[in-house]
Amino acid sequence: MAVRTPVAAVTDVGQVRDHNEDTYLVRADLGLYLVADGMGGHQAGDVASAMVRLSVADFFEMTRDAGWPEELDRDGDEGFLPPARRLAAAIRKANRDVHLAANAPSAHYSMGSTVVAAHTPPGTDKMHIGHVGDSRCYRIRDAKLEALTRDHSLVGEALALDPDMPQAELDLLPHNIITRALGVDYEVEVDLQTIETRRGDTYLLCSDGLSGLISNDEILEAMALLDDADEVCNLLVALANEAGGHDNITALVLKT
Repeated sequence: MAVRTPVAAVTDVGQVRDHNEDTYLVRADLGLYLVADGMGGHQAGDVASAMVRLSVADFFEMTRDAGWPEELDRDGDEGFLPPARRLAAAIRKANRDVHLAANAPSAHYSMGSTVVAAHTPPGTDKMHIGHVGDSRCYRIRDAKLEALTRDHSLVGEALALDPDMPQAELDLLPHNIITRALGVDYEVEVDLQTIETRRGDTYLLCSDGLSGLISNDEILEAMALLDDADEVCNLLVALANEAGGHDNITALVLKT
């Protein structure tokens, strides 16, 4: 009998770029999963996304049995459970790390990164999701696909203001402009939410190199076709490459 892989991630340079600025983190021992998509000239984007990955992982390591500096908390955090607040604090710390490096006189000047992260504390049915930018988190439940995050992009902001904006008008907007990212400013607003997981759910964290090339129907069809997370990731990346692979592509699949 084949062994079902419940969590896996794949990243690929795509068909156009000469280097990969995406990265991911899978730490089942911490219940921590992350996708980051870097940006910046002279390959600084891959430095930024790697800093996000390392910073968030280190933060969770250091706070296993301890708290964190209150300066990383924000008004409104008190409405969330401690694991969610921990995730938001970790992302804010990563933002500061990238910002300080991006403003030092070096080849990494002006670099930044998106991030989407999910924290599922072992032994609970809660998933805490934090994101900045246009990397996404999807959920497949009862054969339906739902985007759990909203893009911090020009198109995303337009849809937030007018959910019924005609596609023809959306097509006139630049699709490569994000309105929020890690590293731009010393402080960043993190979108945070907590959801209840169910047995049989499948979650997808991905960069826009995937979501920008594959429709929701294609994502749902691919994820319903295979049960193994590793196979699903490889199929999704292959589909994005077949659709042009204009950007780096990252898929992280988690089955509950």
